Amino acid sequence: MKFSKVGRKNFVIFSLVMMLGLIGYINYNLNKQSLLQTSSELEQYRMTMLEESGVLTDLLDDEDAVMTEELNPEEMDTEKKDAEEGTEDLSEDLAEEQFDNSLIVDSRDYNEVVGLVQETNAQITENITNKEAMKSSIYFIESKLERDKKRSEMVSQLNDIINNQLTNEEIRNQALTVKMDMISSTEKEVLIENMITAKGFNDTIVYLSDNTINVVVNSDELTEEDVAKIVDVIRRETDISMDGITIMNKK
Repeated sequence: MKFSKVGRKNFVIFSLVMMLGLIGYINYNLNKQSLLQTSSELEQYRMTMLEESGVLTDLLDDEDAVMTEELNPEEMDTEKKDAEEGTEDLSEDLAEEQFDNSLIVDSRDYNEVVGLVQETNAQITENITNKEAMKSSIYFIESKLERDKKRSEMVSQLNDIINNQLTNEEIRNQALTVKMDMISSTEKEVLIENMITAKGFNDTIVYLSDNTINVVVNSDELTEEDVAKIVDVIRRETDISMDGITIMNKK
């Protein structure tokens, strides 16, 4: 296919127009990217200059000042004052509580611990040796439960004395001694009860306190031989003299 001169001329012109259009489009994109990069660099440069000149810092300080002014100064002072007063009240309450505890502990003495032991011993002994209580068919169960309950209450009170930081060392040591003696007595009671039961008695309850021991056995009567057996067990396991031994039978 042959082009005429006019056709070739038109084709060349058309090709040049297309090439110029393409070059213009490419140049436009390049200029756009360059402009964006330049704009970003210019913005970064402006921020740097503002920081170095201190203008940016002043602007930020002004914003903080405006925010602070929006808050009511009187309300801020009131809240601060309330917080300080609350702290002072709390400190005063703690000081008063410690003072009260100190007075309570200072009022304690050796006789308080001794009195606690004596009161507990009297209550348990009275319960075990009570003739009316012995009429119950479950006397041994009830008496042992009551004995353990009273001892548990005494341990709780002793622990309060021992664990209180304001308790002086003399009272604390006395309370510790009483607690350890009670634990030792409890272990001996169980041992003696088992040994007496092994001697032929159906049931028994033993209570050790200081230098005394109370024993109640489940028997219609107690012969001299029975008493001798029980005393023999007691003398082997304790240092309690005959004057401190009380033996009873539940009919």
